[in-house]
Amino acid sequence: MDAAKKQHYKQGIHELKLGPGAITLGRAGENDINITDKSVSAQHARIFTYFNTSYIEDVDSTNGTFLNDKKIHKHIIHPGDVIRLGNYSIEITGKDEWPFRYC
Repeated sequence: MDAAKKQHYKQGIHELKLGPGAITLGRAGENDINITDKSVSAQHARIFTYFNTSYIEDVDSTNGTFLNDKKIHKHIIHPGDVIRLGNYSIEITGKDEWPFRYC
């Protein structure tokens, strides 16, 4: 993700569009999306898109990555899916080229 698009989240609802490539999520500052929550690992997960398909992948986090309340390692994501990292939720809305809502 472009450095200008790096985002830092503590609370609230934010939206981001998915596109080709990968977005890293975690507590460490070098992630594309930095989540300041102790229940989230430094390098927790990544969302990546190839062609028209997006995936969520856990990158050996301590507390795991959950998709629709099921613990996953790597899984395709669809509109309506909810990803949970620690105390944070990511809703895949499926509007306007795969944005997700993050709270």
